[in-house]
Amino acid sequence: MNNKKDKYNYNINFLIFGHNYIGDVLMLTPAIRALKCEFPESKIVVVVSKSASPVLKRNPDVWKVIGTGKVRGIWGIAGILKLFLKLRKLELNELNSEKFYACINFLTTFKFAVLGSLLSKKQVGQDKKINNFFLRDKIKFDKDLHNIDKSLKFIEPFYVTQKYRNKNCVYEVRKEDIENARDILKNSFTGYDENFKIVLFSPGSTRKSKEANPETFSLFADYLNKTGYRTVITGSKNDEDLSKKILSKIADKHLSVNVAGLTDIYMLGGLIKLSCLVVSVDNGTMHLSSAIKTPLIALFGSTNPVVCGPVSDNSYIIDKKEGCYHCFYKDCPRESFRKNGFPDCMEFIALDDLIFGAKKLLNL
Repeated sequence: MNNKKDKYNYNINFLIFGHNYIGDVLMLTPAIRALKCEFPESKIVVVVSKSASPVLKRNPDVWKVIGTGKVRGIWGIAGILKLFLKLRKLELNELNSEKFYACINFLTTFKFAVLGSLLSKKQVGQDKKINNFFLRDKIKFDKDLHNIDKSLKFIEPFYVTQKYRNKNCVYEVRKEDIENARDILKNSFTGYDENFKIVLFSPGSTRKSKEANPETFSLFADYLNKTGYRTVITGSKNDEDLSKKILSKIADKHLSVNVAGLTDIYMLGGLIKLSCLVVSVDNGTMHLSSAIKTPLIALFGSTNPVVCGPVSDNSYIIDKKEGCYHCFYKDCPRESFRKNGFPDCMEFIALDDLIFGAKKLLNL
């Protein structure tokens, strides 16, 4: 845009290419909210991975969410073509416009840069060599900037009023989510009642280099159980072995349950809402807890909380910065990681660190 008046001269509809993971998509919601506040009549279409799309299904700022699969290799090209035809049909039939006014492209792959240029009048994206040919506005930022602040930089070309910009993520927990969460607790705990004080553990991640020593979680469960709390271990189906390992080491097993693989994102939101505290590594549960503002202990090692940490005031971050840390590797290259199943940097997080965080957040 050349000047502030430009934004009122068009039928404002936005296409956004988002990320693949729940946490990353949640960190886009402050930018989406700010954009919708500035352009209340706009229709915002967001394309993200199928697994992360539920995060936006109830978002009041998003008109339509389109979930996609992986776009790699030959089948990826076919997927991109299918996505193009779907979005083009959406433009012509439902938006009644020749093209989206703008595409905000949070991705850096060449295929999406081309796709955005075909579907929109203007494209905003990260400054990146060959992609720049397709961009109207090229966004640069420091690598240590928080991901939410990075997302807000992508809307700067649209002159969004400062009062609309904040770091609060948008996620809605509904009554039925809480009721479904209570149902799973009733089925899991003998004699469950609504006065149970629940602490939710989320030890797993798609990146194994983020995971802490499972024994530390078990010892912390023992501590919490002795102080009157029940512990609930959650995660995806891929986290079932890790969750079982933690439960197997807990002394009073009737005071803890494992629901890994049994919840969807909506039920998980309900469990977070019902919990007194969430203890999580850097994953989607951590970002959901921050958005819902449940007290949160967040554990960091290979990733940097300055870049991707929780932003809620109810958060306590443990980031020891000892040994090899903040590498952002998917898998730790060290031999000890293959042996132990968790990286050295997370080994430095001790039971006392978790107890200190719990005392701070729960006033124990």
